[in-house]
Amino acid sequence: MDQSISPDGATAGEPDFLTGYVSEEEYARRRGVSMRTCQRDRQLRQAPPHVKFGRAVFYSVESVRRWLKQNEREADRTPAAPRTRGGR
Repeated sequence: MDQSISPDGATAGEPDFLTGYVSEEEYARRRGVSMRTCQRDRQLRQAPPHVKFGRAVFYSVESVRRWLKQNEREADRTPAAPRTRGGR
């Protein structure tokens, strides 16, 4: 029985079990930050939930959306303190 394998590694006719997940590389690219920033955020527990599959890290798109919603902030309506130019 010859099963074709798609470029993403899924076997034709079978659901890809990583559907709904993005790799750490893709997550970093979408955020516009480096992989190291994502790794540091995870270490500091300032990142969305993740899954490790071997050494690879994946983020559930739905978990990232929930995490973003939980960390959403209202615009600060208080005026900012005037900036002063600090001399040496």
